Amino acid sequence: MPYENERASKTAHGDFVKNPDIQAFLNTCEYLTPPGEAQTEELTSVFSPPPRLPQPSHIELVLATDGSNYESALHDQIPSTRLGYLKVGAVLFSLKEFSQLREGRFIDPFKVAALQDNNTALSFVLPSANVRLAGKTSVRDSFRAALDEQLLSEKTRFDPKNFYTSLRSTLFHLASRRPGDLGTGNPFKLKLHKCPTCETGPVEVEDKLGEQTCPHCGAPVYPSDCLRIWEEVTEYQSNQVPLSRLMMVLEHLIPLHYIRFIEQKALLSLNKIAFFVDGPLAVYGTPAWLHRSIMIYLHEVNSKLAKHHQPPLLIIGLQKTGQIVDYMRLMDRFLPPNRLFAIDDEYRYKYILANREASKGGFGFETYYGQDFIFKTSQGRTFVFALPYPYPSKDEPGSDFLREKTEWSRYPTLPTAIQLLEDLQTELYRDALVPIALAHRYTAISLQPGGRVLDLLTRRALA
Repeated sequence: MPYENERASKTAHGDFVKNPDIQAFLNTCEYLTPPGEAQTEELTSVFSPPPRLPQPSHIELVLATDGSNYESALHDQIPSTRLGYLKVGAVLFSLKEFSQLREGRFIDPFKVAALQDNNTALSFVLPSANVRLAGKTSVRDSFRAALDEQLLSEKTRFDPKNFYTSLRSTLFHLASRRPGDLGTGNPFKLKLHKCPTCETGPVEVEDKLGEQTCPHCGAPVYPSDCLRIWEEVTEYQSNQVPLSRLMMVLEHLIPLHYIRFIEQKALLSLNKIAFFVDGPLAVYGTPAWLHRSIMIYLHEVNSKLAKHHQPPLLIIGLQKTGQIVDYMRLMDRFLPPNRLFAIDDEYRYKYILANREASKGGFGFETYYGQDFIFKTSQGRTFVFALPYPYPSKDEPGSDFLREKTEWSRYPTLPTAIQLLEDLQTELYRDALVPIALAHRYTAISLQPGGRVLDLLTRRALA
């Protein structure tokens, strides 16, 4: 590490360039490369014209979520003392109102402004490096307490007076459906795999107000400890990783939070709403167990809808970046418009993941709850999107999951998703959709001036 204001040598890279061992190492690496002309026919032969709706879509509303985070230092001269800020927002708009934006050749700016009015955002502030809450002995314990309190707070409740409508209660509903010994089958109880203090477990906690303690050591335990994000929190260094992990979890929890509320109040209204999630339908890292609970819960809701002869929930995960997006940008020029492909494991590991060894249970076995598709619209824009798997589990008796997960016929919402992607594409950004662009607009924390404002807020609050 250099000293403050110390400049790096302009010739230090020379040792790397001249080192034959480094060149030999680079020659053994496998990575994503642009396809050659000879490969294009094989690469594009798996794409086919997508299924289309025979009648107008039943979707009336679109709800999209996106998140952003920022870690702020207390002072320029004390960069190791930090607070974390996190914002996850939701935007809701009517497709009918969206279709009326254009009058003649021009977009009506007043209608655009009205369309953007129905947005809300949850803001979290969490202790990071070298910052502790009063009464707590570590950053990790402070992070745990602050997270649980904010998930339970009135800002996450549909009814401010009823804490069972909080985002934390939605976490209980999912965790209770967890397969195996850590599932409780009771939406008012969940199990932690171990106590964060004495590391003994499992520990059962309830969905109630007030402090709960570990029966083994008496230390405080919190329901949100089940996410295990606290395991990645450090005392003296940046906590950007757990902040990003939490943001990712919330981007998946919030749509499910809305679904839980609507299911209880007006089940049949769910078939009129399309839920857009930023990124793949997958949960990574320590909270990855959530993906199995999500599969079970979505299957339960879809079963209830099926009893009323209604189509399943429409949840679309849209990837703006990542390996598949990079791959498509390499081969996009070879692919004609109006083409669709459900990515199978053989294709993914052969062309996209640079010959990486295949996962034992199939790609995303421990993380994904949805199938990835590549779609090139009639207008020539390319989208990587996902739909939830049509199963409550990846090891359903009698099913060949690895094969069946890519069969279009198993996704009855696929034609509707295709139509929405066609209708909501925008030229605002490359291969962008209106709902995700709007959601990001209201949650993104820019480095300037947004980040600077949060820096000033941190310094005044902690001074």
